[in-house]
Amino acid sequence: MKALLAECGGVDPRHVDEQTAFVADLALDSLVLVRMTVLAEERFGLRIPDEVAWELHTVGAVVDHVEETLAGRIGAERE
Repeated sequence: MKALLAECGGVDPRHVDEQTAFVADLALDSLVLVRMTVLAEERFGLRIPDEVAWELHTVGAVVDHVEETLAGRIGAERE
């Protein structure tokens, strides 16, 4: 996630933690957030629906969503 923030928003990863808010703390605009969502989908091989993406306001929320999605996929593959 920190690498995506650095790439898309020019954010110094040293100033980011799970509580960091994209808009309130980093002042990222909607175009940066859309680009970051698309890159996350490509890198992690998953889909983040628009209605979900707009509810993910912090770095930690995105990380949790990606982990839950990937864990669900792995669980489904094992069944």
